[in-house]
Amino acid sequence: MTKKLTEKYNDSCIKLFEFIKMLYNDTAEFKKVIDLFSDGKYDGTSNTHVTLNKYLNALKIFGIRVKKIKHKYKMLSPLYKISFNNEDLRSINKLKDAESLLPEGLTKQNFDKFINELEIRYDENTQNLKRNSENLKNLNFDFYYSSPEEQIKLCEKYCQDNMKLEIIYNDDEEINIICSPIETVYLKRRIYLKVLGNSGSRIYEIPLDNIKSIKQLPSSSGTASIPSTVVYRIKNRLAKNYKMKEWEHLDKIESDGNKIIINKNEDFNILLKRLMKYGTECELISPRFLREEMINLINKTLSNYQ
Repeated sequence: MTKKLTEKYNDSCIKLFEFIKMLYNDTAEFKKVIDLFSDGKYDGTSNTHVTLNKYLNALKIFGIRVKKIKHKYKMLSPLYKISFNNEDLRSINKLKDAESLLPEGLTKQNFDKFINELEIRYDENTQNLKRNSENLKNLNFDFYYSSPEEQIKLCEKYCQDNMKLEIIYNDDEEINIICSPIETVYLKRRIYLKVLGNSGSRIYEIPLDNIKSIKQLPSSSGTASIPSTVVYRIKNRLAKNYKMKEWEHLDKIESDGNKIIINKNEDFNILLKRLMKYGTECELISPRFLREEMINLINKTLSNYQ
């Protein structure tokens, strides 16, 4: 028993140090991190996300704060921190510009390595300054500063043009997506732009007043089908008392009394919040990407109590 526990603790320590190494090398992409903590066996249904949160909390104890930014984990408070102001960052950007002029070779590689090792040690305030500086370069503020009427007209035009868009918007954190516009939607006195994600597996309804920047890209949206069907299992007392919505229907009743419900065309964000309220008496079965999003929502909720 003691031997097994020792092996388990050793394995946990190794994974923790591997994760720290990935953070310092700036290679902590979400998929790589999930593969690390699931031993490459993650199938979307395991408790790997819960395990990952435990490791993140362990790092917090040692003063290392980590945050996922655009599908990659970043170290916000490394053990050794460097603080720079905007003027310092401008000087570093000039060094980057100079580095881009160097011919390929060892000097360029060493220069690039030096800049990377410098940036990975920025303290949280310096990282925020760097992000803000980069965002200002990429943002197109024409939409943001337009009147609501002009924003609606622009969105309707984007939908008619049927060209892909790059949208940057706020939803607790800044999100950047490539997507295909579908239509403008009016819900509860707010106006949304409904879009289909670039992978064709997710619909987003983005409030116009949350959008910071929209760029029309030189590629057609195509005619990808829009996913709208969600399947979930309701159990126990909920299964007995559940009243189906007009856009839901019963697929089957299982031998233990659980029910499989098919839901069509309900907004994903509204649906997830509703299913969360049912707790352990509801299990989202498909689509897989929405199941993973539900796992993320549950983990975010749990993190408030750790």
